[in-house]
Amino acid sequence: MGDGRLAVGALVGFASSVIMDQATSRFYARQSEASKRKEEELVPGGTLVQLGKQLGQVAGRDLSNDSAQRVGVALHRTLGMSYGMAASLLVGRGVRPLWAGLVMGLAAFALVDEGTSISTFSDYLMESHMRGVVGHSTYGLAAGLLLSLVERS
Repeated sequence: MGDGRLAVGALVGFASSVIMDQATSRFYARQSEASKRKEEELVPGGTLVQLGKQLGQVAGRDLSNDSAQRVGVALHRTLGMSYGMAASLLVGRGVRPLWAGLVMGLAAFALVDEGTSISTFSDYLMESHMRGVVGHSTYGLAAGLLLSLVERS
């Protein structure tokens, strides 16, 4: 794959983050109303909205929920692309593509889902944590499979 490894990793990461969002949306649709209410209490509007609002504040702006959502999604995609690039680099160092994807999915779960919510970790219901497990496992599996396809070509 040579010099294109990072570009391919970014594309794989982007695609995997979109696939992850589909999995987490389906999981969320099946969550209990109690779990959804608890999440809304802890992070009004959702994690991406709150993240977008925090980034807006850093830039000296008070973002609307819609603008904050767009910023949050952009950061989410950027992180997904970064994890994809890291997975691609691991493959370049001899790690099997599926393992590289799964390792990065696990790292993303630990750093983003659990790491950023450590202050409210025990406040979330188990369903919310499980959505993160499902989502990041899906990300890792998708990234690994896509990297496997690229490596074969």
